[in-house]
Amino acid sequence: MSDEPVDSADASLLDVSGLTVEIPTPRGTIRPIDNISFRLERGDLLAIVGESGSGKTLTGLSLLGLLPEEARVVGGAIRFRGEDVTRLPEDRWNKVRGSRISMVFQEPQSALNPILTVGTQFREIFDSHRPGMEPDERERRILDLLASVGLPQPASILRSFPHQLSGGMRQRVLIAMAITLTPDIVIADEPTTALDVTMAGQILSLLMERNERDKTALVLISHDLGIVRRSARRILVLYAGRLVESVSGDRFFKEGPSHPYSRALLLSRPSAGHATKADGPLLAIRGQVPPLWELPTGCGFAPRCPKADERCFRETPPWITTGSGEAALCFYPEVPEGSEDAA
Repeated sequence: MSDEPVDSADASLLDVSGLTVEIPTPRGTIRPIDNISFRLERGDLLAIVGESGSGKTLTGLSLLGLLPEEARVVGGAIRFRGEDVTRLPEDRWNKVRGSRISMVFQEPQSALNPILTVGTQFREIFDSHRPGMEPDERERRILDLLASVGLPQPASILRSFPHQLSGGMRQRVLIAMAITLTPDIVIADEPTTALDVTMAGQILSLLMERNERDKTALVLISHDLGIVRRSARRILVLYAGRLVESVSGDRFFKEGPSHPYSRALLLSRPSAGHATKADGPLLAIRGQVPPLWELPTGCGFAPRCPKADERCFRETPPWITTGSGEAALCFYPEVPEGSEDAA
């Protein structure tokens, strides 16, 4: 068997089917990822959204085989370029991470090694995945990468330790590291957190430029629907560990999504002027996300949903087709005419 997944002409770049992860806790075993399925093709631009605790970050980590030590995949599969990588041994995952699938982590300060210079950390990437590269060529490549993400004086950056750089500079370093080997997929977990609006826009532009130029599939994990609106062609909405809607970016922001939770997220945005009165309060989602060890029977969103009836509290809702390639996990979604039950 080869060290890396091999291409299959009929396979998606990434195919996640029924992925379920369990974690034991003092209050019982929880499922922070419960039966999640989606596909990713080359050049896709996908956003994963939802409130804190919905499972967004853990879903991203699972695609890199970086689940917490206590977490276990108990169902489903992750297929990368046709090969099931769900339970790859660590030595094989190390061949995939960075070179084929990479991640821009949420906190650059903790993602970068504080006791190593930026240059040393870049060289470790090449030593792991391109050990035969000549040192001079490697150094030129690193300097070009730093320049390509808009960092001034790249040679000085290489000599710097992470704490000597600003938050925006550290985030750019992380992006440069993520794209170093031109991976097939880049997962960006809240890449604009704690950055000002101007810097956030620049970071997003860098990621989208690589998506367009290299056809790198981008998975953007974010709670910021303003960022998502600018970038995503397709949106996955997660709630309490479950995927509740898959919808195009255009429909989500123009016509509105189908699932009541997705619609509530959209209407709670500060910039959703059509959803609020001038200078009035935001339309907050009532209640709280239930703890994973106390999920209600039936639909997890039912206690907070204005459309819920007795059936919603009693039965698990089905997937309903809401458009071409779109579906919602709901008994009563906003369904355009002509759509049929996914089941």
